Amino acid sequence: MKKYFLMAAILIGMLNLFGDSSSADIAKYDRYFNEINEVRVGISGDEIDKLADPFAVIRTAAVENTGNNTAGPTFQLNAILENKVKINDSWLKQGSLIHGLRVIAIKQKSVVLSNENRRLELFLREKNENSIITAN
Repeated sequence: MKKYFLMAAILIGMLNLFGDSSSADIAKYDRYFNEINEVRVGISGDEIDKLADPFAVIRTAAVENTGNNTAGPTFQLNAILENKVKINDSWLKQGSLIHGLRVIAIKQKSVVLSNENRRLELFLREKNENSIITAN
């Protein structure tokens, strides 16, 4: 009998102890769940395109060319990511200008630049076959 009385007293004590706080806890968690359930509105692609390039660009002083180099500027295609390309450390999209040439097409492994006088297709560099990457 004492055993049942002791168990009942412990059970009643636990209910009294946790009864009020658990309903407050449930209300608190309900508020948390309602807050994280709200639909979040992000930034549009057009707004992202208007943002300045977040990467710092370190420019070196231009070297004056005294030779008869008529080849013009050189271009290096560094990356293609969705609808943007990185040429000579600048991120560009279709329609952008670089050294008088407009980006007219972005392909899977190349980009086409063109103006009235010149058409140029840049390709991504192939991997170095001597490079070996191993996982330990």
